[in-house]
Amino acid sequence: MQFFSNLAFLNLIISTIMKNRISLIIVIIFLSVGTGFSQFSLSFGGKIGGASTNLTGVGLKEFVPTPKVKLLGGGVVNFAYGRRFALQTEFIYSGKGSAFSYYADNSFVRGQITIEQKLGYFAMPVMLQFKMGDKHNYFHFDAGIVFNTLVYEKYSGTIIIVDDKGNEVEQDYPIAQSPNKQDLGYAFGIGLVANGLNFDFRYEIGTENVFNPEEGAPQIINRSFQVSIGYTIRY
Repeated sequence: MQFFSNLAFLNLIISTIMKNRISLIIVIIFLSVGTGFSQFSLSFGGKIGGASTNLTGVGLKEFVPTPKVKLLGGGVVNFAYGRRFALQTEFIYSGKGSAFSYYADNSFVRGQITIEQKLGYFAMPVMLQFKMGDKHNYFHFDAGIVFNTLVYEKYSGTIIIVDDKGNEVEQDYPIAQSPNKQDLGYAFGIGLVANGLNFDFRYEIGTENVFNPEEGAPQIINRSFQVSIGYTIRY
C-alpha cells in the first residue's frame, strides 16, 4: 500500500509540472541562453520555513479572518547568469489556510460560528532575481509566479448556541466545502545568501477563488507572508 501511495504522489508531481508548461518554457529558455556564456552557474539545495497565512477579499463585516502559521519546505534550483540575474525554481509543500468566525441568524441556525480551514499545496514558484554583491554573498530581490496544486484539505467548525435558559452550548458545525484544486499566485520578496546559506522573506497572494463562489458572493483568495532558511550547493 505504501508503494502505491508513493507512486500516486509522484504521478501528482509529474502531472502538475507538465500542466505548468509556462514555467518549464521559462526554465528551458533561461538554461539555453545561459549555457552559451561562461558566466552561467547552477545551484541546488533545499529550504524550510513557516508562513502566516490568511484569507483576503472576504469583504463582509461579519467575517473576521484569523491568520494561521503553516509549514513550508522543499527543493530549490537556481540558474544564475553573472552577478546580477538569476532564475529560481522551487518544488515545495506550502501550507495555507485561515480561521474565521461570524454570527449567523437565520431560519436554519442562530449562533456564533467558528471555522478553521487547513489547506496544503504542492507549489512551484518561478522567481526572477536581481542580485547585489559578489558571487557567494549577496542580497536579492525576487518577483515571479507560483503554481499551486491542492494536495490536502481539512475543515473543522463549531457553533455556540444560546439555549432558552441563556446557557451557551458549543456544538460541532458541519461544513460542506469543495476548494478549487488549482491556484495561480504572484510573489515578491527579498533574501540574503551567505556562502550557500539562504534567508528568504516573501509575500504571496493568489488570483483564484479558494471556493467556487455563489452569484454575487465576494472573492476569497489565499494570502501568505513566508520566512524560510535553506542551503544551496553551487556548481
